[in-house]
Amino acid sequence: VELPRRSALALGLAAIASPASPLNIATTSPAFAEDAETIGTREWDFKTYKLAAPAVYDEVNVPLANPANGVASPTVLLLKDTRPAQAGNTIQLSKQTIPEGGIKSVRDIGTARETAEKLVAAEETRKAGNPFNKVSPEKALENVREKVRDAYERTGPGGLVYYTAEYTKTVATVERVIVSTLVVADGTLYTLTAEEDKGRFESEMGDALKACARSFEVVAEGAAAPEPAKKAAPAKKG
Repeated sequence: VELPRRSALALGLAAIASPASPLNIATTSPAFAEDAETIGTREWDFKTYKLAAPAVYDEVNVPLANPANGVASPTVLLLKDTRPAQAGNTIQLSKQTIPEGGIKSVRDIGTARETAEKLVAAEETRKAGNPFNKVSPEKALENVREKVRDAYERTGPGGLVYYTAEYTKTVATVERVIVSTLVVADGTLYTLTAEEDKGRFESEMGDALKACARSFEVVAEGAAAPEPAKKAAPAKKG
């Protein structure tokens, strides 16, 4: 069984987080709209994370390890569109343990916009023939920026910082839209990624997938617990 392609991106994010990346250039980051129209949602609530996905998506079993080499799969949740001919549209959550001395927050990667550009660069360099080898560094950076549609930051419970990036990629001449949310918690990088063909994203599913990204929350063990209510001191006798 072949693991989803997004697993490769999750495994490569340690390199993307390097401060020496040539794409580490600050730009203004627009935000998604506050309210997104959805097509109905289903909640997924687990011990360490939760999210609300479009109701047309359902969970698919993934192997615990790659049967080809025995390497543990970073994918912990895979949802697929259950409608006919839509199984290629997915929502996937991956977890990657951060090496000692690695990033403590997604802000250590750069800004939300810079991180989006690094994700696009990672997608491009994995293509056959690596298109970056055929153009100048300046043109490569221009091509990357053209594919980034949006990027923003939000802070969730426990003070965790989330980055969400929206960008495009081309698969076999078909343009697709990716919405990816990253957060670091308890020494682990969580990456939630939704992928949809561009036409359906813009005509139907875009708002629902953006809402899914905003709903994603990790329950960090190190998050501060609410203080218990103080009991009134007993009255003194005598």
